[in-house]
Amino acid sequence: MEIVKKKVIPVIFGLNGYNLTKDEIKIISENKIFGFIIFKRNILNFEQLKKLIEHVKILSLNTPIIMIDHEGGRVNRFNSIFDQKKYTGLYFGKLFKFNKAKFYAEAKNFINFNTNIFKYLGINTIAYPVTDLTYSKTHSVIGDRSFSSAVDIVNKLSKFFINEYQKLGINCISKHVPGHGLAIEDSHLELPIVKESYSFLMENDFKCFQSLNPKFMMTAHIKYNSLDSKLATYSKKIISIVRKKIKFKGLIMTDDICMKALRESLFFKVTQPLLAGCDIILHCNGNNNEMKKIISIFKK
Repeated sequence: MEIVKKKVIPVIFGLNGYNLTKDEIKIISENKIFGFIIFKRNILNFEQLKKLIEHVKILSLNTPIIMIDHEGGRVNRFNSIFDQKKYTGLYFGKLFKFNKAKFYAEAKNFINFNTNIFKYLGINTIAYPVTDLTYSKTHSVIGDRSFSSAVDIVNKLSKFFINEYQKLGINCISKHVPGHGLAIEDSHLELPIVKESYSFLMENDFKCFQSLNPKFMMTAHIKYNSLDSKLATYSKKIISIVRKKIKFKGLIMTDDICMKALRESLFFKVTQPLLAGCDIILHCNGNNNEMKKIISIFKK
């Protein structure tokens, strides 16, 4: 009898709550899912989260990525357990500019603290750093999550955090390639449109991402008028720029396809990024019916 090997489904799914639902148990145990992302809705305390992640790993037919979107500052999924409000990207950017010795000491303590927690829990991937450049018009959804308005500081600090985390065994996801800083809208709510020229983008926003070596980069759900009529996550031309001009050789994942910047059908939101050259789809809302539909798309 011929044994048919299951292919890995190139999706990172969000989960519903503190424990797996019956649907999630079935989905995980019957399919090779690339990975899962942890949110605040999944965290009651460390022991509960550790058990949830262990359950996912036991059920999985492969070794999944266990990802968390954790930056410090206001993006802290553990803020009911510990406080990192001080450690915004902007805080680290200013510290690097004015007191490098203090920057390296605080940044390494921050990284070591987070890494110890992640390893205890079973998390192996972090959606960090924010490699977006700040402008006076940058939307507050990025705001102090960015390191700086200076290209060299954003690039140097992104490189530092990526190298330090990955040396310790935590994969990094640099975001939001090729740059979210020029957007004046929040892509969680609507589609931002950037009008600056290709040459301006290459010398500024895109340059922040050059010479970085994270395991992943995450796309921006942004339309760049000077480059393509399609938004970046759907654009073969823009993904090609990430590969050929920014020279990124790792895996490219979408930002969350549940965000309202994307208005198309679920089928389109899953298939078009892959046709454009993305490697992984990120689906965060934990909707089990949508998860089943996405799996069915890959099984056709």
